Amino acid sequence: MHPKPELPATTVLVIDGSANDRAFYTERLRRCSSDYLVLEAADGPSGLDLYRSQRIDCVVLDLQLSNQSGFEILINLVPIASRPRVAVIVLTRNGHRGVWELAHQNGACACFVKQLMAVEDLDRTIQRAIAFVGSMPKEDRYRPL
Repeated sequence: MHPKPELPATTVLVIDGSANDRAFYTERLRRCSSDYLVLEAADGPSGLDLYRSQRIDCVVLDLQLSNQSGFEILINLVPIASRPRVAVIVLTRNGHRGVWELAHQNGACACFVKQLMAVEDLDRTIQRAIAFVGSMPKEDRYRPL
């Protein structure tokens, strides 16, 4: 009888419309930690489908998706901003502070400008965001249907 394989400790879903960016973040996150299982989605609907069908600890979400706004996906993932069930980290090419503030107001744990972000910072932020969401009492967490 074969021993049961251990599941990765952290499942990260990268939703990004750019195949190059998705591949970059996926590969870099896997290099940061062998504990990461990184799943990829090219658009909002397939990202939400993956989220609903898998155990996801953190979503790394690009705001500029081809088929809908990343903010729509964020609101679907965290419908009650003060009661997140999943850690969401937003990526954007827009460095305007108002975008960051709007992402935080809508439940994102952090927001990074793609061109200025080091993957090591993303890795640390993923760990902190998961710890924050996990520390909330279960009755205060909300998981969308």
